[in-house]
Amino acid sequence: MGAFTREQGDEIERAMEWLLRRETEPGNATLERDFQRWLKQSDSHRKAYASVQATWADLGKLPVQESGMETAGNVVRLPVRASRRVRWFAAAAAVAAACVLVVAFPVLHRHLMADYTTGVAELREVVLPDGSVVDLDAGSAIAVDYGDRDRRITLLSGQAFFQVTRDTQRPFSVLAGEVTVVVTGTSFGVGKTATTVDVSVQSGSVEVLRNGERLSDALTMGDRLVIGRTHPSVERERIAPDAVASWRSRRLVVVDSSFGDIVETLGRHLPGALVVADRTLNRQAITGVFDLTQPVDALRTLAASQKATVTEVTPYLLIVSRR
Repeated sequence: MGAFTREQGDEIERAMEWLLRRETEPGNATLERDFQRWLKQSDSHRKAYASVQATWADLGKLPVQESGMETAGNVVRLPVRASRRVRWFAAAAAVAAACVLVVAFPVLHRHLMADYTTGVAELREVVLPDGSVVDLDAGSAIAVDYGDRDRRITLLSGQAFFQVTRDTQRPFSVLAGEVTVVVTGTSFGVGKTATTVDVSVQSGSVEVLRNGERLSDALTMGDRLVIGRTHPSVERERIAPDAVASWRSRRLVVVDSSFGDIVETLGRHLPGALVVADRTLNRQAITGVFDLTQPVDALRTLAASQKATVTEVTPYLLIVSRR
């Protein structure tokens, strides 16, 4: 695992799309005909699909599907008028079906590409071949590539805290999207969301680059750099060193983080999917401390701070919306 060429990676992702479509559209004759045509095109297609099927079997059916979310009996009854109830259940069923793809695709991708992963609300410590230690937050994944001249880790999703064994002959680097963090020996955290990459240093120093270009002077103890993935922003600030990777003690400490990024982080500690119905919420900047041992309560507190509410459609689908 973790050592795919670009072409193999593309075929794996295409195979994942086929599997998920077949799972959510059973009996679709046109889909099945197109799938069989794709499958017969090459041995690599068949091997990619077999790999995806094996991973799916290892994971088991996701709770979103097992719970029967498409049935009205599993949807929480909300205080709506009878004339609207049928439409509400129908809408909830549509959202639930969509969430099969939202939840399943990233999970499959992580397990196929990663060397180490964590599940919902799971924290994990990994000791690497050189003695360096990586702590993984919930819903996180890394791929490891150690060579004679360098040590490279790819953060595929989530957050990780690194305690790196010093080796001046083999620099240690972490890749998170277009961002690369380079060190020889230090302790630091890296977080990756849909919109940002976050780098914070507990001890030592690191260099942060994007597409090979340095983004700032070296970061040292207590420095934090937040790099935009969807917009070209770079923000540097100071934080308490003991707040770096606070999730290791089941606390989420955020400083001017977006509502959307916080929801994404909390979602790693909850089964199923979170849907933010009003996208304007995602742009709100939040500072606070949240208890990751009670993620639903934390989500409700976060929502309340922005005059929003959390609706539990099923235990595997929560919707955040304006009041």
